Amino acid sequence: MKQSLRHAFFILALGLLLSGCAAYPAVQVAGGAMTGYDAAMLADEYLPRNSVKGGELCGNTDRMLERRLRERLKLNSLGAVSAHVIGRKAYLVGQLSDRNRAKYAVDTALTVQGLKTVTVKFYPKSDYRVARNDTLLLRKLTRRLGETPRLKDIDLRVEVISANAILIGKAGNYDQKTAAVAIASEVGGVREVVDYITVAPAPEADGEKVARK
Repeated sequence: MKQSLRHAFFILALGLLLSGCAAYPAVQVAGGAMTGYDAAMLADEYLPRNSVKGGELCGNTDRMLERRLRERLKLNSLGAVSAHVIGRKAYLVGQLSDRNRAKYAVDTALTVQGLKTVTVKFYPKSDYRVARNDTLLLRKLTRRLGETPRLKDIDLRVEVISANAILIGKAGNYDQKTAAVAIASEVGGVREVVDYITVAPAPEADGEKVARK
């Protein structure tokens, strides 16, 4: 009877961990802390692989890695650093007080297993007036990009820091990438455009696949 109750409790705990896509809480463990995402991944090792659709808890791999990365940054008092993951490549953007904090942010990101690379773009902290201007530029830029028909299906994230526009995303072709960078460059007040837009590889024709075999 006791064994049955323990088994039922274990199943219930796993169900709570794996249900939904809400933000995972922090779980304290001996020797440090890990996120609810980590705990769910540990639980997944004890479940049949086909019990989780596609072998993932929710969404795709990039979304899971991005959530995990943001949780790690927040747990390490780096919540002000923006984190994006595209193609398992991480991009950290933000304003930090010194190089030690920048190194700490990178070291924290490197603890997330599954990431291929970590790219950073940090700036010194600015005052209130600069931050307010950045907010206005961000609104203007996102509106311009959103009104461009050819960019409707592009995965594009935009950050503006000290009048510098940082574009992070994945385009379907080079025309979309070029258009996004050009639009950002034409927005009045933008000092520099940092381009972190990757282009998806073109699908190979059947003939090309056969020829390479």
